[in-house]
Amino acid sequence: MSDSGTPADGQLWAAPGSTRAAGGAAGVPLAPPSGPTRDGAAPVEEILRPRRAWTPPPKRGLVPLRPIPLGVVLGAPFRLQRRTPRTTLAPALVLSLVTTSIVLLAQWALTVGPQAALDASYYQDFVRAQNLLGVAGAVGWWVPLTLAFPATALLAGLVVVPTARALLAERVSFRGVRWRLRGRLGALILWTVIVLLAATGTLAAAAVLPVVVAAGSPAGLGFAFLIAFLEVVALAVGAGYVVARLGFTSAAISLEGHGLGAAIRRSWALTGGAGWRLYLSQALVWIVVGLATALLVLPVGWALDIAAGLIFPNGPTSTEAEWYGAGRTVVLSVVTAMTGAFGLVVQTVCGALFYLDSRMRVEGLDLTLARYVDERQRGFAVADPFPGGGSA
Repeated sequence: MSDSGTPADGQLWAAPGSTRAAGGAAGVPLAPPSGPTRDGAAPVEEILRPRRAWTPPPKRGLVPLRPIPLGVVLGAPFRLQRRTPRTTLAPALVLSLVTTSIVLLAQWALTVGPQAALDASYYQDFVRAQNLLGVAGAVGWWVPLTLAFPATALLAGLVVVPTARALLAERVSFRGVRWRLRGRLGALILWTVIVLLAATGTLAAAAVLPVVVAAGSPAGLGFAFLIAFLEVVALAVGAGYVVARLGFTSAAISLEGHGLGAAIRRSWALTGGAGWRLYLSQALVWIVVGLATALLVLPVGWALDIAAGLIFPNGPTSTEAEWYGAGRTVVLSVVTAMTGAFGLVVQTVCGALFYLDSRMRVEGLDLTLARYVDERQRGFAVADPFPGGGSA
């Protein structure tokens, strides 16, 4: 070592405290390079793999792939309607037109017949006939809600398919929905019929006691409405809880391919421990949809009533009143069907998101969906988390 601190000739530099070879003139010789070699290149330890091309991040789906809060659930149906109107709004509009027509016929049958009996009754039977007319009119007000249950059950099985694909940032056509529901429509229609029979049977059974009380005495109308109120409260709590527990049956049929019995058991098991939470959430959705529908339909009725005074300033004749009343009914029916279609989409999409949220919380579905989206974006073949009936 020289005085300047640099290694002298014939000596190798070493870190302080390190060992030197015997004689101190040279270090331990390095081992010869090993490993596979390439022509014209230095030896390498392993063959380098070619890098993949850069891939963009996955597209954002309808909602983030994590358990879905209630506020996100309430806002998602409107985005889905804008993205896929043919697979959500179109079938809802058809169902709404059908149910609205049936409601009009049912309400006409419940009011015209008793009104004719009221006009033909004698004085001593007039009060009883009037009581029956009031009860029949009240029953007619519950017909739309009764028909809304089977319509929701049928539409839920159709809408859950585009909703599930929207979570994966995919769009599905109406033909794609039919392909994915191949072999599953029979169970879905059977479930809809069962819901229809259960809803109409419940309404008929609930109307028996008020009708008997109203027809029993001239003062029975008040007692009839009191009994009806208690029945409504009991059904809203008891039957509403059962409906919430069985509300995932349509989704289990359409997305998972279960038969009717297995889908009912699947819905009951999936909602275990969360029945009241789902009941309150779905009740909130139904109340919001009902209030929104009423706020949209009532102004149209008021406008038509004001228009009648402008069209007939001196009062209409009986023929003109009949024609105007028929036209008013048609316009209100169309407006009710359109608003009802939007309401059905909101209810069914929220129900589908509640179903997917329950699977995320219970089964970790969000991790499966995130893995699917990531591997699909990277170009790997990965199994579909929601296989359709056409792929079986």
